[in-house]
Amino acid sequence: MRVGIIGAGMSGLFLAHHLAEAGIPYRIFEKRAAVGGTWHDNTYPGLHVDVITRSYEFPFARRNSWSKRYAPGEEIRRYLVEFARERGIQPNIRFNTEVRAATWNDGAWTLTHDGGTEDFDVVVAATGFLHVPKRPAFPGTDTFAGASFHSSEWNHAVELEGQRIGVVGTGSSGIQIVSELGKRGHDVKHFIRTPQWIQIKENPKISAIERLLLRVPALAGYWDRRMARLRLTTDGSETWRLVPGREREEMNERFLRTLREEIPDPALREKLTPKEPLGCKRIPKSPDYYRVVQLPNVEPVFGGVGRVQPEGIVDQDGKLHELDVIVYATGFDTHAYMRPMNVVGPGGKTVDSVWNEGVYSYRGVALPHMPNFFLLNGPFAPVNSIAIPTCLRDEVGFLIRLLRVIAEDRHALAPTERATREFCDTVRAALPDTTYSLCDNWYTDQGGTPIIWPFTRQRHVDQYATLDLAHFDRYPARSGDVLAQSSAGDPA
Repeated sequence: MRVGIIGAGMSGLFLAHHLAEAGIPYRIFEKRAAVGGTWHDNTYPGLHVDVITRSYEFPFARRNSWSKRYAPGEEIRRYLVEFARERGIQPNIRFNTEVRAATWNDGAWTLTHDGGTEDFDVVVAATGFLHVPKRPAFPGTDTFAGASFHSSEWNHAVELEGQRIGVVGTGSSGIQIVSELGKRGHDVKHFIRTPQWIQIKENPKISAIERLLLRVPALAGYWDRRMARLRLTTDGSETWRLVPGREREEMNERFLRTLREEIPDPALREKLTPKEPLGCKRIPKSPDYYRVVQLPNVEPVFGGVGRVQPEGIVDQDGKLHELDVIVYATGFDTHAYMRPMNVVGPGGKTVDSVWNEGVYSYRGVALPHMPNFFLLNGPFAPVNSIAIPTCLRDEVGFLIRLLRVIAEDRHALAPTERATREFCDTVRAALPDTTYSLCDNWYTDQGGTPIIWPFTRQRHVDQYATLDLAHFDRYPARSGDVLAQSSAGDPA
């Protein structure tokens, strides 16, 4: 059995490690020149992970050299590069090779990529959900006389010193960029169509003593428990987003209190106070955005962009803001997943036709009519509420068990329409109680449904506890190989 993995970001590397542990041959196809996925693409000033870095490590590849509690993006990228090299994954990666199509052909998948074609018994799309930049369609964007680029395609050749910089967007990237450029003393205008709730999180350096403690497992465990208590204090429990009640009201009061403390000017505070309910969108985290936006070199421009012209941006009130550089921190097509790769299953069924009315999946990892084609962090995965490595531990553990069944049974598997519908119905029934359903956000699909996990961390573990083969259709498969029965591939 051979497994083809699309993508060498966190998900692809996590899976590759466990396939190697289980003795399952694999090949990774990566369109970029190096590993890292979104951490390879995004290099903008101020980039940092917004969950405690120890929660973002692979649990089987601990580090004790992080510089800050929320590590800079460059450190995360370097960690993934070193992991791929140290674990022997890198020789199995074909870089600068984008997979254009996956076609089910006589019981196996044929991948068409930049170097030709190759057949695999199983394909896993580890493409992530933040890899297709969403570029703005403002009138006149192509007329701007200065430099302009998306935040995930930062042009480091552009000199920022002495330039008038406009940043468009109030998601995590926009908040981090404005905070960093403002602190550096650059002339920055932040174009804010709708203000966001922002969580103020200090980001202290990890001291030399703390790094020494992290070398000792028992002491590292103590440090992790202390961070868990801190996270509970700053973020609240995982349930306030999931069900209405006093806890949600208390979080609302906490954020309003932060605004009062951070923004003394009542007029500015009113403009920076979101009209949308807390938690309906992903909450950017920053230690200092509110302080930076009050600096004399930083100007918030409310109401958003009307149009772009050679001299700069004209806001919704018709005022021209002359600029030399425009950064579009306008997010991503979060429902692209493996697309634009064309996936064609048995009988000519395509992923685009399966998702014609909106994206969905079976437990975040599989699609009906697509035998032996799996996803990591697919639709309805808990990408906002659970740290990615923790989510991957559950998903990959399930996939390894499924691969053993596939090899022993010598048939390909895809979830039935009924099992997929029951899973999706259960998730969708819980969504109206969550904060995610309270406004339009990047989770929301074309039918108005937030594509997000609405349950607890334990519920995510529990859904993979059993592997019910009645949930799967069987298809003839080309491979007759049988996987080794070792349990070494199960994620710890």
